[in-house]
Amino acid sequence: MTEKVIIAGSGGQGVLTLGIFIAKIGFSEGKNVTWLPTYGAEKRGGFSFCYTVVSDEEIFSPVVESPDTLILFDQRAYDVYKEKINQQTYVVVNSNLVKNINKNNKNFFEIDATKIAKEINFIQAMNVVMFGAYFQLKKIFKIETVYNVMKQMLKGKKEDTFLKNKIAFEKGMEFFK
Repeated sequence: MTEKVIIAGSGGQGVLTLGIFIAKIGFSEGKNVTWLPTYGAEKRGGFSFCYTVVSDEEIFSPVVESPDTLILFDQRAYDVYKEKINQQTYVVVNSNLVKNINKNNKNFFEIDATKIAKEINFIQAMNVVMFGAYFQLKKIFKIETVYNVMKQMLKGKKEDTFLKNKIAFEKGMEFFK
């Protein structure tokens, strides 16, 4: 199994955090992983993306030319990466911020992650909602590992931060059940 993911959006949306989260989950499950972040000089709002690869095999390059999955947080991300979509690519977009799309792919999934995150009063977890959708669609990780890594990454934060992220993850999963 090899899963090549490109996650893209704007700085401050949790793009890089989601990429490292996926890498840590894969690593925790004994997989080889790479995580290659790229972001603009701006603190918030600049274009941000990362390549994350999780594999049973040795990974020879962290660069993802042909993604298995694209997780796109906003219109600019879609516009930049739409040429990489083929019939096998899973595409998960935040429908609140991606409006101008061409759905010529059977694996094209829209979720209003912004709205869902606002409904649970935790907009910071929009990326976790997106991950929940991805998790449900691809089913390549164990749910126990997701929760363990989430706890590890949120160690030192308030207990309700984990609970809010858990709810965001579950809402994302529920959307595609």
